[in-house]
Amino acid sequence: MSLYDTLDSSVLTRPGQYYLTDINLISYRSGTDDSEPDKIGIDSLVAEVSIYESIYNKTLSGNLFVVDTQNIVGKLPLTGNERLEFKLYTPSSPFGYDFSEKSGHPMYIYKITNRVATGPRSQAYIIHFCSKEMIDNETASVASAMNTSYDLMVADITKNPYYLGSNKNFYYEPAIGLNKFVFGRNKPFDCIDKLSKNTISGKFHNAGYYFYETSRGFNYKSLESMLAVESNTARPAVARFRPKPANISDGKGEKDIKNEMQIAIDYKVSDQFDQLKNLRNGVYANKLITHDQFYKTITEQNFNYEDEYGKMFHTETDRTGSKETEKGILPKYVRNGKSLSEYPDGTIYVHSNTQNTYGSNIEIPDPHNILQRRLSQRLAFATFTLTLTVNGFTGIQAGDIITYEHPSYESKVAGEQNDNDIYLSGRYLVTTVRHQINQANKKHLMVLECHKDSVRRPYPQEINDTFIGREKIEEGIIDIYEFDKILYGGLSTSFK
Repeated sequence: MSLYDTLDSSVLTRPGQYYLTDINLISYRSGTDDSEPDKIGIDSLVAEVSIYESIYNKTLSGNLFVVDTQNIVGKLPLTGNERLEFKLYTPSSPFGYDFSEKSGHPMYIYKITNRVATGPRSQAYIIHFCSKEMIDNETASVASAMNTSYDLMVADITKNPYYLGSNKNFYYEPAIGLNKFVFGRNKPFDCIDKLSKNTISGKFHNAGYYFYETSRGFNYKSLESMLAVESNTARPAVARFRPKPANISDGKGEKDIKNEMQIAIDYKVSDQFDQLKNLRNGVYANKLITHDQFYKTITEQNFNYEDEYGKMFHTETDRTGSKETEKGILPKYVRNGKSLSEYPDGTIYVHSNTQNTYGSNIEIPDPHNILQRRLSQRLAFATFTLTLTVNGFTGIQAGDIITYEHPSYESKVAGEQNDNDIYLSGRYLVTTVRHQINQANKKHLMVLECHKDSVRRPYPQEINDTFIGREKIEEGIIDIYEFDKILYGGLSTSFK
């Protein structure tokens, strides 16, 4: 079931419709009665509102494009210590952004940029805002030792009033292991970054978590948990986007709002593959060398993409929604008699694996179960990068799964039911959402950045080696001075 099926077409009457409350700035200064801070409504001055969320960003952020004819920036004044309040919802959607003080979580202004004159008595500038936790991160530090699982350490850092002190929901994926970590006056987000790299999922065959905020709260989870709800069940897609003409009717001559909302107004494939990047960073194969100073041992472990692929969930699944083994980004072919997943020496990682640092009852994360698969999985997701511009909908959030039907740009093949690209079409993970509200046009658009680490239809298998026996054989190593003698012979080296 798509999230768009929850929309009420009698309430949402056109694509891009939105509900935006008054936009208020609350000053750090008290009012005339010295009891309440100064508050001023600026919604009539705001030309555009942008809200940004991403699995790669810790908190929500955004900006307001303001055309100021009242000198708000100097009269209030704006100093970077102000609170910002408003609500944004798609009509009939239960999900949205509540930045009000009483029922939600206000945002905080931290910067003004691009301030220019637009007339004798008017100016324009951009007000940048972020969540309270981003501000608190810059004023707090964590100096303690924690002894529990990494997911609960992150929960403590997020909720503890001495650190981030967040009152928002915290959604987490349970991790395994009892660990001890000593924080030496690090910023809360820096501590979370260190923990994220070593957190191991209790349900999936992967390691490494993401900490990010959406309209519904904070999230701490692995990539694989974004792709699946259980260890054997893929996560359903919340939307299906495709580039089709607008003004679709429902068969009765009436516009089908739910389908129009899922039309890709604009689309761009920013990246389809980067073989050099994948080889350089060990996506297909790498070697991990670890050193244990306590036991004075050195070990080596090779990572093979083809061996590991079927153990994890990917964006594409089999017909039953389970894990599959044939749809990876690396076609099966040989080079010098081996596949690209059999060259571990191309990328070498070195890591300390000293045990018994905190005593025998404390488990130290084993890099052999973390580092190689984490790096390969994360970098594989950069293979396909899709950017979609669609009608705005506050129900979509970073970390959701969507499907997208990409046109094939060729004559339709006989027997093919769908006229879509068989590799680019399919399931994508939404990594970034940017909402754009244009007040003049009364239009809400949404830019989605999406990634996938597999293809809908497996690449063809090929046993031929395209790199061997086809290049011209040259003489080899050449002394340039000897070459000059051959090239110029007895010619004089002076030129007239």
